[in-house]
Amino acid sequence: MTSGVPSRAKKRPAADPQAVQARTVPPEQQIATATAWQGPLPPPESLERFNAIVEHGAERIFHMAELEQQHRIESERRALDSNIQAAKAETDIAWRGHQYGAGISALAILATVVSVVLGAHWAVSVALVGVPLMSAVRALIVRK
Repeated sequence: MTSGVPSRAKKRPAADPQAVQARTVPPEQQIATATAWQGPLPPPESLERFNAIVEHGAERIFHMAELEQQHRIESERRALDSNIQAAKAETDIAWRGHQYGAGISALAILATVVSVVLGAHWAVSVALVGVPLMSAVRALIVRK
């Protein structure tokens, strides 16, 4: 049955028997293996092989692992010291802020007492007491 559309399939030339034979023979295969381990030291079998390749290879690997561990310990110690210093500085700043706040509040209350004794308008006393009162309310509402 033809549909009137010309066929685009072309006949292939006869294959060369030697070329076919060359394609059917499997090519040489190379297999690569890799070994990995977790931690700073390889397993004992690998250490023996390192010693066979490099003189004192296992000892050098042990030395490298010791240096790496020492570096980690020193880095962590520096980080902890830095965190402790930052926490102390933050505590000092907070303490200083508490002292300033207490001083300002005491001063405002003292000024209120003086204004009442001198007979100032009541609004002055309310304004002066409002400063420490609002600071205390804000500190209670906005907590970290």
